[in-house]
Amino acid sequence: MIYRSYLKHHFRNNLIYILLILLFPKGILAQTDPPFKPISANIIKLPSKILKEERKIYIYVPPIDTLLPHRRYPVLYILDGDNHFSMIAEYCRYLSRWDVNVMPEMIIVGIPNTNRTRDLTPTHSVIDYYGKPDTSSNSWLKPSGGGNNFLQFISSELIPYVDAHYKTEAFRIFAGHSFGGITTINCLLTQPDMFSAYIAVSPSFWWDKEYLLNLADRKLKTNRIINKMIFYSDANEGGSDKSTFHIDLLKFDSIITQNKIPGLDHKYVYYPEDIHMTEPIKAYYDALRFIYRQWDLPQMDPKSLNAAVVKQHYQQLSQRYGYAVIPTEVNISNTAMYLLTQPGALDNAIGLLEMNTQNYPASPTAFSQLGDAYLKTGDRSKAVTCYKKALALNPRSQNIKAKLTGASENR
Repeated sequence: MIYRSYLKHHFRNNLIYILLILLFPKGILAQTDPPFKPISANIIKLPSKILKEERKIYIYVPPIDTLLPHRRYPVLYILDGDNHFSMIAEYCRYLSRWDVNVMPEMIIVGIPNTNRTRDLTPTHSVIDYYGKPDTSSNSWLKPSGGGNNFLQFISSELIPYVDAHYKTEAFRIFAGHSFGGITTINCLLTQPDMFSAYIAVSPSFWWDKEYLLNLADRKLKTNRIINKMIFYSDANEGGSDKSTFHIDLLKFDSIITQNKIPGLDHKYVYYPEDIHMTEPIKAYYDALRFIYRQWDLPQMDPKSLNAAVVKQHYQQLSQRYGYAVIPTEVNISNTAMYLLTQPGALDNAIGLLEMNTQNYPASPTAFSQLGDAYLKTGDRSKAVTCYKKALALNPRSQNIKAKLTGASENR
């Protein structure tokens, strides 16, 4: 665990690297040098009967796991896809890397806008940010109020399309900024079962005379929310312009806190040093860390880190996120390799490597490493059995052949 902790500390300190490669989807194939390979996204056009238009959608899918080709993934749906898809895809890809491992790999679905005011507002209103009506013929507020129709598009057309064409798990996250923030909160209040977790970055609660604050006050008193998570935040909005933006967030937080809803896991963060448009860079990262704050194994003494502890940890994750979560092969392998160097931890290492062969029965590496561990105990018979299985999975490996020959000759 010390080795892994060092790697995590090293790579987390390099998070700024991600911030230097935030790209819009049109530049999605032109990224920088390793350690990151270019993000590639499927760009689809989905005809919508509900919205009566064709919608462009960006979809990022993690690389195929050759050892578990049928592996399924949770899905994050991000609004304002033209602005935030690349950023959040890089966050998720980085945070799920084996040397970071604080969240799972995810499918990311970015939803660009066609008419943002129409789709991301829950009611029709011509009252602007400053509380003044705009009834001009060219008012940007005129098309507002299509938010519930837009949510129907997501639930009835977009999610079924993604589930039908990609290997998805049932755990879904809905994320949005500003008008996107009130869209995610409107979804939580009116259709909570559509997603498992919600992210609202600087939600525009000022909309329509604080319509959503009043709705939240009514809805959340009924304790209808079950096993959901929500992260919400704001920056320095409301400071220089003397609006109620920040006060509104405090009101929303108070509504959630005072109702003490057992099934709603929540966190509020205030970023006073950021503006409305810089806050998403910090907030989306913090939101992911909140939703997956219990993902990685806790640090513990090597003598206590055994297969039973690891299995219990992942059983708890499975219960929390609603699908079967298993550790990645490389993380268990690296942890076991570290334990092999620690006094009194050999049996624990073997237990973890045995678990790897159970979780990844098509991996020659898993069986070869387990054979190496058995050799350390002097059990050449078990080592030979493991090497034979490894060689059957990778008949061309000269390394495994040499190991098998050495273990067989000295039996």
